[in-house]
Amino acid sequence: MKSVVKYSIKQTVLLNVVFVILVVAGAFSIFTTPLENMPVVDMGNVFINTVYYGASADDVEQLVTVEIEKALDGLEDVEYIKSDSYRNFSSVDVKFLDDSDYRARYDELRFRVLNIKDELPPDADEPTFMYLDTNVWLPVVIVNIKGDLSQRSLERYAEELRTTLLTIPDVRDAKIEGEYDTEFHVSLDTDKLRRYGVTFQQVVDAIRSANTKIPTGRFRTREWEYMLDAGDRLNSQEEVLNTVVRRDGDGNFIRVANLVTSARLSHRDPSVIPSVNGQSTVRLAVTKEENGNAIDISETVKNVARQFEAKHARDGIQVVFTNDSTIEINDSLNTMGGNLLLGMSLVMIVLWITLGFRNAMLTAIGIPFAFLCSVLMMKLTGVSLNNISLFAFVLVTGIMVDDAVIIVENIYRHFQMGKSRKIAVIEGTAEVMLPVFASALTTILAFIPMLLMTGSTGEFFAYIPKTVTYALLASLIEALFILPIHFLEWGPRDGSQAVRKLQQHDAADAFSHLESGLFVPFWKAYRWAVEKILNHKIITFTAMTLILIAAVGILVLSATGVLPLIKVEFFPGNYFRYHVTITTPVGTAIEQTDAIVRDVSGYIMSLGASQAHSTSGSAGYYEDEDYTRHDGSHFGQIVVTLPEDRLRDFPENPSNDPILHLDVIRRKLAEFVQQKYPDGELVPIVRVFKESDGPPTGKAVNIRVTGTTLEDAVNAGDRLMAFMQQEPELADLIDLADNRPNFHKTFKFVPKQEAVFEFGLQPATVTQMVAGALNGQYAGKFRTIDEEVDLMVRIARASDKGNMSGAGLAEPLDILGIPVVEDSTSPVLLRDLIEVKPVYEPDVNSRYKGKPTITLTADIKPGSRLSPARVQVLVNNFEKSRADEFSGITLAYGGEFESTSKSYASLTMAFFIALLAIYMVLATQFKDYVQPLIIISSVPMALIGVVFGLLITRTTFTLGSFLAIIGLAGLAVNDSLLLIDFMNVRVRQGKPLRQAIIESCAARMRPVLITTITTTLGLLPMAIGIPSKSISWSPMATAFVSGLISATVLTLLITPANYEAFEQLKAFINRIFGRKSPRGELTRTKSIN
Repeated sequence: MKSVVKYSIKQTVLLNVVFVILVVAGAFSIFTTPLENMPVVDMGNVFINTVYYGASADDVEQLVTVEIEKALDGLEDVEYIKSDSYRNFSSVDVKFLDDSDYRARYDELRFRVLNIKDELPPDADEPTFMYLDTNVWLPVVIVNIKGDLSQRSLERYAEELRTTLLTIPDVRDAKIEGEYDTEFHVSLDTDKLRRYGVTFQQVVDAIRSANTKIPTGRFRTREWEYMLDAGDRLNSQEEVLNTVVRRDGDGNFIRVANLVTSARLSHRDPSVIPSVNGQSTVRLAVTKEENGNAIDISETVKNVARQFEAKHARDGIQVVFTNDSTIEINDSLNTMGGNLLLGMSLVMIVLWITLGFRNAMLTAIGIPFAFLCSVLMMKLTGVSLNNISLFAFVLVTGIMVDDAVIIVENIYRHFQMGKSRKIAVIEGTAEVMLPVFASALTTILAFIPMLLMTGSTGEFFAYIPKTVTYALLASLIEALFILPIHFLEWGPRDGSQAVRKLQQHDAADAFSHLESGLFVPFWKAYRWAVEKILNHKIITFTAMTLILIAAVGILVLSATGVLPLIKVEFFPGNYFRYHVTITTPVGTAIEQTDAIVRDVSGYIMSLGASQAHSTSGSAGYYEDEDYTRHDGSHFGQIVVTLPEDRLRDFPENPSNDPILHLDVIRRKLAEFVQQKYPDGELVPIVRVFKESDGPPTGKAVNIRVTGTTLEDAVNAGDRLMAFMQQEPELADLIDLADNRPNFHKTFKFVPKQEAVFEFGLQPATVTQMVAGALNGQYAGKFRTIDEEVDLMVRIARASDKGNMSGAGLAEPLDILGIPVVEDSTSPVLLRDLIEVKPVYEPDVNSRYKGKPTITLTADIKPGSRLSPARVQVLVNNFEKSRADEFSGITLAYGGEFESTSKSYASLTMAFFIALLAIYMVLATQFKDYVQPLIIISSVPMALIGVVFGLLITRTTFTLGSFLAIIGLAGLAVNDSLLLIDFMNVRVRQGKPLRQAIIESCAARMRPVLITTITTTLGLLPMAIGIPSKSISWSPMATAFVSGLISATVLTLLITPANYEAFEQLKAFINRIFGRKSPRGELTRTKSIN
């Protein structure tokens, strides 16, 4: 190793030039690396949505949903297919197996579904596909255009703005949301139909006939070629009104104008009504290309939108921004950046105190160097700067200086022995070069297996091992090759007074460097403790075993839910936004639901700008925690964006804790609803939940109850619901509900067979008349200036806009008075041909893997010790105790429990792979089978700290906490590795075993403590929330800090005992078999002076 150090010292100029180049390149990369809130991750989910307007939930299920499910039968790599069939709408959710080729499967899925579109009902729209990735549910920003204008006018403005937005570099799309389907409506007056003796179908046939255009080819002569067309497309209101329906008995023409209340451009009854801050809007959801910078794009989009607003201000156009990712990015930068800077400052202060100012500066220079090199590597490998990679930098802040601390401290120790600066650099670096390399490698190998995590969760957290690896490699290179030449150039000068005083130590005395200075009291206490433990190894090992068993027991009992001593949660939520879902009674008109959404939005905004930045409302659907969409006119949702952290002021919550704020909002909204809708029929059910800050996991509790029939599933769900409501241990469940269908009143118009045939008609013809009269009948296309829209003939409704006379249908049964057939005595009306049967139909039919299913869901009260795993244990026990009542019923657990189980299973595998990789590195270095096991025994010591640290601080065990345990596996072995390496050297030198152990402890105590303190202080601001707290990452930082402290303390105390016990056992075996110990005679010494 000395030759390597000598060679690198000779290349001082080259290494300094490389150092500067990497620093400059890294600084440039900071400004060119994509910056975003969350990494772009494929979820492995595809939603297939199909609109079948006017159809019941049963019809949608049988005619659309089942056909799509059949088409997907046999598709490879499918984990499950889940479907919901609503009135007018089918939604099929296909989840692919984790880590399969999502894009290839998606292409095959599209091909299969589009292949059967001709088998779907002719009136059904073509299925649309939503491939779920983070761009879908985390757009860069949503631009809302609002104004006192019609929805169609707002759509025109949105289309104009969209054209401009798409020209912005790195903008992938600006999808318009909330636009209505434009149609030309010919609204017939039933009284006029009867007066003129005209049937509904005659008007439809007349308009369709007049609206016929057929390309007729061309006609050629010798000199000319003529293009031919036959017929024409209706393209004005006047043409439609002038269309002749028939002639009356006097020879006069009866035209459409004689029969209508209006004929004008309108729109299909909306299935979704959007609003922003309680006002009508059309949205543009802006998404970016994968390499785009979210902050730059967002600022450009907002500038363009503001210019658009100013340009159209006289038209009353206003622009509101919602779902602005820059709020989260800026807050994360402030939080992570503040924690990073404070952590770095604390690290430098500790280095200054322990190693002196000059050595501290030489050591700390590795932090910015490693950071800049990491960003450069991220730029080259396509890894973005985001919330997760920023946390990885905070995590690795203290670790980045570990290698430098060990090398500088060892050079410094050799310097204290009276050696010249150059000799101290060469010998001090060479002595620890191999152990430092091995320790850095073991730390990297502890993080690398995190890449084995499966699914979207694995893709999210893959940024941690990648970022940590880049940082540790950069810090290792700096410590081994650049730091020695910097120490040689800028370190203490030979012959100075300070140096002479420093070197007044006996070089042969292994303890001379600890006879003065800051570490004297630490060394005295540490030496006393080590000697006590060495003299009482059996008691020590027994106590450690019991403590470890207790820690593992607490963790296993909590994770499995048997005994929730520590709260287990998949991943903390996003407290930049929260969702409010609104459910009104089935049958509520969408306009009424929209009014309630606007009322609630207005109330939230009335709380002030310090409590709500914006509210984005939607009537007609809501999305749950798993981003599954639930459609229906009685559903609504509001997405509330909180202001930036610095602008928040929650009066009932002086600490501005967003978790507590959500509890306050739940209470306030409940009070508002009770006051606004007292004892009425339209009392809405309002629920509040946080937005996920990581991969979508669904609700904390999600139990799918599948039966042979829907009735079986509902009955089983009733029994489970009753148990969960009555079980005292489940009292902390909130918003407990299921998605069983609600039944709403439906009028069925059924043809009278005999009457229909009496007048020479067919039942299908009469049925089509009824459907067309109520829902409108298609009569071709109507050509506007810039597009073709459906031309629909319908019966006017009394509530139609502009229908001043009030003619038309006031309720569905009014349709019975429509004339169907002309008769010699009087026209035949619909009431003569059909009968009306009032029935109750479900509003939704849900299926899971092709079987009827209802899903029980619930959240867990904030601060509760209850976990999803515990709920699963209790429910399973209840099911087993009533096995006869659940015959033929299957329970499947989704949501957070499913996500947690999958992630923990893959992380457990990653943990053992990390240990195996670390063992192989150590076995290669030490050329021994057992000593690597002694070193790895420090990993359980870290686990002890994590478990008891979380238990004492009442911190939640999250996915991040598990990641911390895996990362600690690499850090925990580093101290033990260096300690045992020094012990081996001294034993090979022929020193008695006990003396070798004590001297090694003296040599390594100071660097071990320094590296532990620097790593701990680097993470401490994040763990305790100073200067600001990250709800998402604080549990992981707490687990890391507590685990590292425990691992360090116990490693310094227990590793010497393990080493001595192993060497004594080896000597005993050698004596029995008559072999001579290769390490020399083992001498037990009770004290060393």
